[in-house]
Amino acid sequence: MIRTFMTFARRAALAVALAATSGLASAGTIHVAIDTSQFGTNTGYLDMAMSASAGVPLATATISNLIGIDMANRDVGYSFGFDLVGDTYVFRNDTPNALSHAVDFGGTLSFDLTFAGDYDPVASYISHFAVTAFDSAFQPLGNYDPATSALVQYTWTPSPVQGGQGSVGTVPEPGALLLMGVGAAGMLMARRRRAGKQAA
Repeated sequence: MIRTFMTFARRAALAVALAATSGLASAGTIHVAIDTSQFGTNTGYLDMAMSASAGVPLATATISNLIGIDMANRDVGYSFGFDLVGDTYVFRNDTPNALSHAVDFGGTLSFDLTFAGDYDPVASYISHFAVTAFDSAFQPLGNYDPATSALVQYTWTPSPVQGGQGSVGTVPEPGALLLMGVGAAGMLMARRRRAGKQAA
């Protein structure tokens, strides 16, 4: 029993370390692919938005190479605050924005996401980019974050020096956060147990 728990604790600790580092990357293009085959509905909406605030160092999120997402099906009533350049969307973190696309579910929807932005010596504002899927009744779909309804979330941290590269991160899914919490609790219990044996 104790050996099984210790094996689990070690694996959980490894998961914590992997979760802490797997989402980090230098600035560049991220290919995002969303499997919609388990959504349980054939039609709905794929929404995208970038956090925005006044007076922050400018950051942009560019969406390109959309696959399975018909550019003509943009829901104009729910779309605002981004630039459309050819087949590319550009979101800014200094302008409120939202993009809603009517889409057909059942396959894989994908696109490329590229971040860029000004430097910030104090990194006081981290931009967030979220993607959400809804059915026709606007109920969230997939393995979404219950706090935000987002399927996937990315962060952009600006470079602290001029000419440097910012960094991209992923916001862990609720399941990953739970595993991280279990791993931390397991490590704490193991440490206390060792401390108790040494004291004895």
